[in-house]
Amino acid sequence: MSTDTPHPAPRPLTKTPAEITASINPSPRRRLAIILSFPLLILLAVPFWWYTTSIERLPLPESRISALEGANYTAPRAHILFTADSSAFPTPPPGRRQFDTKDILRSLGKEVTKGVDGIFAKQKPSERDVRQWDLVYEGDKEAIGAILRVHIRTWEYANSSFPLEPYVQLPETGLMTSGIPAGTLVLPVHPDQVGDRNLKLHYKIALINSILSVYPPRSPEIPLRALKYAPNITLSFVLLNEDATQGDYVHSWDIEGTIKDHFLPHLEALRPIFNFTIESQILYHAPLSFAPSYSEIPGGERDKALDASVDVINSMPDHSQKVSMEAAVKVMEDERGNKAWMINREQMTIFVNSEKWSLDSAQAFLLPQFGGVVILNPPLTSFQSHSYHLSRTALAPAFHLFTQHLYSLLALPSLPYTPNKLHVPPPPSPFHRPSSLMQPLSPWQVHQALLARLEENFQEGKKTLKGIVRLVRKIGEMKVGEGVRDTVLGAVIRLENVQAFVLARDAVELANKAFFDPSMMGLLYFPDEHKFAVYTPLFAPIAVPLIIGLLRELLSRRKRGKAVEYTEKSQSDHVTLNEIQEGAVHGIATSQVDINEKEKTMESSGDSLSDNSPLRTIRSRVIPGET
Repeated sequence: MSTDTPHPAPRPLTKTPAEITASINPSPRRRLAIILSFPLLILLAVPFWWYTTSIERLPLPESRISALEGANYTAPRAHILFTADSSAFPTPPPGRRQFDTKDILRSLGKEVTKGVDGIFAKQKPSERDVRQWDLVYEGDKEAIGAILRVHIRTWEYANSSFPLEPYVQLPETGLMTSGIPAGTLVLPVHPDQVGDRNLKLHYKIALINSILSVYPPRSPEIPLRALKYAPNITLSFVLLNEDATQGDYVHSWDIEGTIKDHFLPHLEALRPIFNFTIESQILYHAPLSFAPSYSEIPGGERDKALDASVDVINSMPDHSQKVSMEAAVKVMEDERGNKAWMINREQMTIFVNSEKWSLDSAQAFLLPQFGGVVILNPPLTSFQSHSYHLSRTALAPAFHLFTQHLYSLLALPSLPYTPNKLHVPPPPSPFHRPSSLMQPLSPWQVHQALLARLEENFQEGKKTLKGIVRLVRKIGEMKVGEGVRDTVLGAVIRLENVQAFVLARDAVELANKAFFDPSMMGLLYFPDEHKFAVYTPLFAPIAVPLIIGLLRELLSRRKRGKAVEYTEKSQSDHVTLNEIQEGAVHGIATSQVDINEKEKTMESSGDSLSDNSPLRTIRSRVIPGET
């Protein structure tokens, strides 16, 4: 006997497959709404995308930039303070009017400016220079803060014969300076010359020649080896040691004291032009592939090096540089003696990569627009030890060369010592030797350097602005926002009104800032072609299913519409047939006119009879001859 409970009978299906499918799938209207929601969302995001990716191109002041191309800036006029000792002019005889020194200087100053203008007037119109300075006198408002000075000095040690010998006063003080500020252009006159009847003419000639020497009508050009102007410059002093594991290395050096002696006097004068940052470090490098030997210098090489040194000294225009160079060479000879580190010719040719070399030329070299390198031989007292300290005396020759390198890299002018125009200044004291250090820059040299950098910045600013305009014209999709436009406009305004070094410096800075603006540089690295190349693979896989689904839904709705239309027509035909049949049952005959009216009614409603329509069948029976 089985104890299994009987299974309940299966429930009959209450829904057809079509109803089940309809309950699972959304309705056609809802399915269409879902499909259309995706492109609708994209359309709603188009304004935001357009706003975030649109290219803003504000107009640049192209006409004003074009006007700057052929324009020349107006250099600021310098004020030269003109002073003199009261004893530099003869005393009038009794009964004659006694003029003040200031009145005499004004009269002499007019003659000097008139003579300079006459010299420039004789030049060709296309090459004619313009005087960019004026003489001012004590008590004038323009004399306040004047850094350029000219002074006529009565000096008993001056040359007692004409012509006069003007010079620029050294910064060192002593018995011979008589309290004259450093950098003053001095015209020394002997007391015996004061009574000369042609003294005024000699003053005029000496003043014109000396002022045109220290203040030329055109600023000096910036050589290619010089650094491009930058307001902030870092001076990095690096001591390179060979591998310290082999011994004989420098463990310390008196860098602070050496910089104070050799560099600070020169850097202090350049504060209106540059901002300097000084740093120092000691580094180590791998040893050379060959080992120099410390041995006697051959006589021929020694004479060759001395001849080269003499040629270099004689070629220097600055007397103070000659004196300092001679002292540096003498110090090196005293310290080194007849011995030096020797390298054979083949190794030296490979090392310097040149067949023309000498002991002097291999000692130091200049890297254009970068810096200088000096090969320093260790002191003689350090040969017995493995590490040593470099004192100020040991660093003096190297830093003397570094100072010359600094002048070359910054394009600093030197005083043009020429006969009958500008002479070498006398020593500050007859009891002390002249300093072996290079003399600091005079205000005349600083002013010339400032004018040269002013011209450089003016030309660089025009060139950069012109490049911006050309670049914006060439690349039509480049963005020119409000920040770029304001920066360019600020540079143009400063160049139009440039009469000071600060304006030219700021103009170049603004022009470079606009040229390298991130909003403009972005299009150069990510143009529109790159955007399409990135967006197409990203959105194509998403867009294709949406488009296909939308097309399928439209086709499906079209089929469903035709099916509903066919069903409605069939129902209308059946109603008409039923009316005709009922009329036949009740004895009412259906005429041809009635059938025609039914057809017109359907045609007026936009319907037409199908081939298998019951009405068409009845019509064929009533109207004979129609098939």
